[in-house]
Amino acid sequence: MGIVAFNWTEEGNNQLMLLMNRDNWESRVIRATAWDDTEQIVCGRCEENSGTWLGISKSGRVSFLVGSAITFDQIGHQGSSEMYPVRFLNENSSPMQFAEHLAQDEDLEQWHTYSLIVADLNMQSMVHIRKPLAHETKLIIETVPFGVHTLSRRGLDSTEFLRVTRLRDLFNDLVLEFGDHDQLPPLDQIAGMFMYDSEGTNALCLDTNEYHLLLGRQERYGTTSTTALVVKRTREVMFFERFRDINGEWDCIEHNFNLNIQ
Repeated sequence: MGIVAFNWTEEGNNQLMLLMNRDNWESRVIRATAWDDTEQIVCGRCEENSGTWLGISKSGRVSFLVGSAITFDQIGHQGSSEMYPVRFLNENSSPMQFAEHLAQDEDLEQWHTYSLIVADLNMQSMVHIRKPLAHETKLIIETVPFGVHTLSRRGLDSTEFLRVTRLRDLFNDLVLEFGDHDQLPPLDQIAGMFMYDSEGTNALCLDTNEYHLLLGRQERYGTTSTTALVVKRTREVMFFERFRDINGEWDCIEHNFNLNIQ
C-alpha cells in the first residue's frame, strides 16, 4: 500500500509539501516518474495498465492514492483504483465534482478499498475520497482542511497504526523547521531525513519477504518508491523520487518545472 504525509496551506511560501512511500511486490513493474505523451502530467506508471499512485499536472492538479489492490497485487482489472488519479489529472472537473461523479459510477465489481486525494491548487480545493469496505460501493467524501495530514489504508489522519503516527510526528517536526522557508534543503535530503528508515517494526521504509498468494512463492514486499514533492506559491514545482529499478537497485530522478496557471 504505502503512507503519505503532506502539508497544504492557504498562505505562506510553500503551498504543498508532500512525502510518500509506495509499497508493492517486487515483481510488479511500476516505472519511475516521467512526463506523459502530452508533457503535461508527471507520474510513475504501472506497466500493466498505466495506472498511478501519485501525479501532478502543469495545470495544478494533484492526486495521490493508497489502495489495497496493490497489496493483493490485483491491479490489472478494469476499474482498479490506480486509474482514478490518471482520470482526475486529465479532467477539468473540480475535486468535489470528480468525487461526486465517482460516487455515481463506482464499478460494482470493484472490491478493493482505497483512500484517494484529489486537489486543484489553483482553486485551493482538496477532497478525500475513501472506499472503506470491500465488496461495497459506498464512498466517503470529505473536504480536506488546510494543515498537516497523513493518508494510509485507514484513511485520512488515522491513528490506528504506529507507522502512520510516527510519520506524522516526524513530518510535523519537518514542517515546523522548514515548512514556510523560501529556500528549502534539496528534496533528496528532505526525503532522506526519515523516509528511508527501515529499522524496527514501525519502519517507514518497508523491506519484508512475504508469501505471494497469486504466484505461490516467497517474494520481497516493501517500499519501492519514495517521493518528495513541493509546490511553491510562486508556482515552482520540485519533484524528487527515489525508486528501485528492475535490478533491485536504488536510483533517483528529479523533475523541476513551473505550473501553467495564473
